[in-house]
Amino acid sequence: MVSLLRYAVQIPKLSPYCVPHSSLRLCFPSTSSLHSHSQPQSLDEAVDSFTRMLSKRHPPSIIQFTKILGSLAKTNHFSTAISLFQQLQARGIAPNLFTLNILINCCCGMGRITLAFSVFAKILKMSFQPDTITLTTLIKGLFLCGKVEKALHLHDTMLAQGFQFNEVSYGTLINGLCKTGHTSAAIQVLRKIPRHGIVPNVVMYNAIIDSLCKVTLVSDAFHLYSEMLAKGISPDVITYNSLIFGLCLEGQFKEAIDLLSDMVLKNITPNVYTYNTLIDGLCKEGKIKDAKSVLAVMAKHGVKPDVVTYNSLMDGYCLVNQVNKAKYVFDTMPLSRESLDVQSYNIMINGLCKSKMVDEALNLFEEMRRRYLVPNTVTYTTIIDGLSKSKRICCAVELFEKMLDRGQPADIVTYTSLLDGMFNTKQLDKALILFNRMKESCIDPDIYAYTVLIDGLCKSGRFKNAKEIFQDLSIKGYHLNTRTYTVMINGLCNEGLLDEALALMSEMEDHGCSPNAVTYETIIRALLEKGENDRALKYLREMIARGLLKRQ
Repeated sequence: MVSLLRYAVQIPKLSPYCVPHSSLRLCFPSTSSLHSHSQPQSLDEAVDSFTRMLSKRHPPSIIQFTKILGSLAKTNHFSTAISLFQQLQARGIAPNLFTLNILINCCCGMGRITLAFSVFAKILKMSFQPDTITLTTLIKGLFLCGKVEKALHLHDTMLAQGFQFNEVSYGTLINGLCKTGHTSAAIQVLRKIPRHGIVPNVVMYNAIIDSLCKVTLVSDAFHLYSEMLAKGISPDVITYNSLIFGLCLEGQFKEAIDLLSDMVLKNITPNVYTYNTLIDGLCKEGKIKDAKSVLAVMAKHGVKPDVVTYNSLMDGYCLVNQVNKAKYVFDTMPLSRESLDVQSYNIMINGLCKSKMVDEALNLFEEMRRRYLVPNTVTYTTIIDGLSKSKRICCAVELFEKMLDRGQPADIVTYTSLLDGMFNTKQLDKALILFNRMKESCIDPDIYAYTVLIDGLCKSGRFKNAKEIFQDLSIKGYHLNTRTYTVMINGLCNEGLLDEALALMSEMEDHGCSPNAVTYETIIRALLEKGENDRALKYLREMIARGLLKRQ
């Protein structure tokens, strides 16, 4: 016990403001005595009930207080639960193990992992025996704060001290490893747990399959799926949803649809997420007809489309330049009793801007505000980009300032869109002021922002500055892309430095960056203007050989 106490005390100090990962759900003590039918219905009721009980001359048992703390933890009122626990201590009412487990859960929920381990130390000092709930909650808390090695170390230490972990504990450990990108370690845990008397279950397999599919290791995921079946572990809707997502991510839509049919044959009912995954994947590939067929199957099986379904369809229509059809879906959504959300407006505004219907996009932007929907950074950036591309730069700047005044932060995409618009309207000085303002706002320019800057300087007669920035990017280790090289090649050609342009084109290939059609067209045009027709023809043939220009 002394060694355990020392372990609890020596846990490294973590930031009390560590932000939990929303992808990992917190675990709650599942003991029925903690969450009975008598738990209060609201936060105020819970606090009032707790305070009344505490003020009695002969307070009820700790079990009654623990029930209220448990209900607060279950509804994520962590700080309130901790505050009430402190009142409990001040009154001299001793907690039981259930109470302290709930307190650990609350600390973990707030990212206060050091405080959670202080409670763990209290458990040991009070001679309580930590149970699987205690240990599982601590492990999850460490994962929530990104302390993967500490979570594994806690597991190994407790196991060596003779403590037992159950299926939920190992499910938590495997899920935590997967959610933090340590899928290989999760698979190792899966392989080891039978020696501890734990039989792997569908939850454990699902966590790993989902993690593998998200990084497009779909064949590995299907290997585990086959292993499940061989071991008599029945896959559920979550298993199939993950596999379908993975197949869609790899563009294997036929296989994804076949898997949908397979799950139906096995009496596993697809849910809205299953259909949404397929519809979204198909729409992202512009396969709207196939997406609508899936939608028809969805309706046939009585699964009601939700806002995500409709958003995917709108996005798909916009992708294939059928903005009017997207707008029809947008207009008919409320008739289906589905509320439009910010994402719905963002998709529609983006589609309209891409179709140069900026005024219509602005109308939707104003409509959002009338519907009490708060435009986010994506909304503002999309319209700023649309205004910039249509050379309405004054309107774009005005909206940019309104965005900041309304508390929406501009990101690198916002600044880059506005920069591009300023350079295209010959507002060099304003563009440079904006670029410096971006850096002063602690937003580091990326390669796309620098490319816009280089292009703008070249076109504004500041070639020397553009070249210096380009060379500086290479020194600083930026990964130059085809667009960056092409912009610089174009600048060199416009300055009559054709040999340097050709040398840079060769250099870009040496750095694993292939020229595109625009690169070749830039070089060929420069050669023709200089009267070097034979060399231009050579590059034209090379361009055709690379499949960048088809023969007529």
